[in-house]
Amino acid sequence: MRYSWGIRHVRQRRHVVKISLILSGLIILLVLLLGFTTLDAAKFFGGFGMSLLRVTIAYFIALFIAVTLALTVTSSKLAENIFIPILDVLQSFPSFALFPLLIVWFGRTAQVTVIILVVAMIWPILFTVLTAKKQIREDLIEAAHAFDVRGFNFLKWVSFPLILPAIVTGSLVAWGEAWEAIIAAEIIVSISGVGTYLSNVATSNPRQLVIGISLLLLLLFLLNKYIWLPLLNRSMKYQQE
Repeated sequence: MRYSWGIRHVRQRRHVVKISLILSGLIILLVLLLGFTTLDAAKFFGGFGMSLLRVTIAYFIALFIAVTLALTVTSSKLAENIFIPILDVLQSFPSFALFPLLIVWFGRTAQVTVIILVVAMIWPILFTVLTAKKQIREDLIEAAHAFDVRGFNFLKWVSFPLILPAIVTGSLVAWGEAWEAIIAAEIIVSISGVGTYLSNVATSNPRQLVIGISLLLLLLFLLNKYIWLPLLNRSMKYQQE
């Protein structure tokens, strides 16, 4: 049951900034010391852009499915009793076990093959949202019903704001897992991407490999720092007391 627990703790902002500056400084220093000019920038950044696009598409697919499933499953006790154990088992299924079947259906070079594998990021989002939805306080639900806030309005003004911190927190975990999956998937299939680039230079030019990995870490770090952490901080204002 990897993700069936709630994620509650968020690091202090000053601590995050301090660690962020140290980490980015070390990565930049490493890249400069190794020599950035040895990197094939066009292939690396072109591959990173393709990988980022695939991860983004897979993320929004996973987000939609996860939130829809969580809201549906928690709509009644019967649905919870039936579907939560099933989902708990399914999350343990290795997504790459589907790889041979996806190749048969879509082909080795199909974009959809990689995207489907990356959609496996759904699990941390799904289970953090499930946990948050089940923890919505009864007095808030009763107050909303007292003012006749039901249906779509209840979802918009009560459920969604209260599960927003869980969505962002689960997304942070899912985003990291998605990049692990995309690198592996691109190495296996014959498709352009940063994983393919790193795989190609692994044996021919180890220096480019080290620089490429360092730059990849830096780019992912910047995405987390300037997109995900601000989203996380903003979402915390909707957290239940």
